[in-house]
Amino acid sequence: MSATTTRHDASTAAGAPVATVTVRPLAVDDDAELAAVHAALTASSRHERPWAKVWSLRELTVQLRTPSTLERLEAFVAEVDGLVAGASLVWFPLLDNTAFTWAELDVDPALRGRGAGSALLARVVERTREEGRATVLFETHVPDGERETHGHVRFLQRHGFTHANTEIRRILDLPLDPAQLAELASGAAPHHEGYRVESHPGGLPEHLRASYCDCWNQLAVDAPTGEIDFEAESLTPQTYAEELDRLRAQGRTMLHTVAVAPTGEVVAYNDLVVSADDPDDVMQWGTLVRREHRGHRLGMAVKVRGLQELARLAPEARRVQTCNAEQNAHMVGVNVALGFRKVEALMAFQRHLAQG
Repeated sequence: MSATTTRHDASTAAGAPVATVTVRPLAVDDDAELAAVHAALTASSRHERPWAKVWSLRELTVQLRTPSTLERLEAFVAEVDGLVAGASLVWFPLLDNTAFTWAELDVDPALRGRGAGSALLARVVERTREEGRATVLFETHVPDGERETHGHVRFLQRHGFTHANTEIRRILDLPLDPAQLAELASGAAPHHEGYRVESHPGGLPEHLRASYCDCWNQLAVDAPTGEIDFEAESLTPQTYAEELDRLRAQGRTMLHTVAVAPTGEVVAYNDLVVSADDPDDVMQWGTLVRREHRGHRLGMAVKVRGLQELARLAPEARRVQTCNAEQNAHMVGVNVALGFRKVEALMAFQRHLAQG
């Protein structure tokens, strides 16, 4: 990680004093600094977004302090006149998609407009270029009606980023009527005779892990991603086990629901993640049906079975959140049938960097 510290003098509102912005690597072993950064990230994420799902302090701490075989995570903190204003997290994939970095950037609303966001973004671009990577990716949440006018969009455009893809965040309010889920399951069942649909809280058994990884790796290329040119990912049973250990350390439980073909291989999956630190909100991380097994309503089957198992595993849960590319009509249709409601747009932006 670059160890340099960058200082900027940033113009503020008319009549206000000039702010001094400092960007430096986050001291990930400093509990007090992590707590201050977590507070800024939380304030940023929840600003005008009451449904925002945020890292807990434990989740963030484990994520920053635990190395991963799959990706390297670098974190930078911005201070405005000595106050922690925000941070950026930058992921460097190590086994696939190594032309990219993807990053998150958050600034406490109370300290915005003083240059912290621009300084953090400049550091992300700098680190991407230093590592010889070609493209930086950012995502930003905006109200659906403000895709062209929202301040986050204009900010990224001013810094040379172009719109690449749009997903829609939807929320499913819980609990659901068990009879409704049973009806959806029975309606789908005649279409996938011969397949087994089963749920596995906490992790998959060993005999399903290799074929699950094969499915999971396809999501990046099968799901619509607009102008972003992803390649298949490289999860293996070994790195899957590593990531499960990280989830457990974070207090998260992975609920896998899979469809198993007569040959014994996973051919469809749905993943839900329950956090002990935020049990009200459950994240749906991914759903995929392999191309050669589509047309059997397996997407509906694994989602319904997952929600049925979730009601037993986490009866206190009050919401499930998911994102789908708006052009993914089939999966969006499944979510709408289940009762998911639209809350915002999740817009992806990219910037291609000149090297040398």
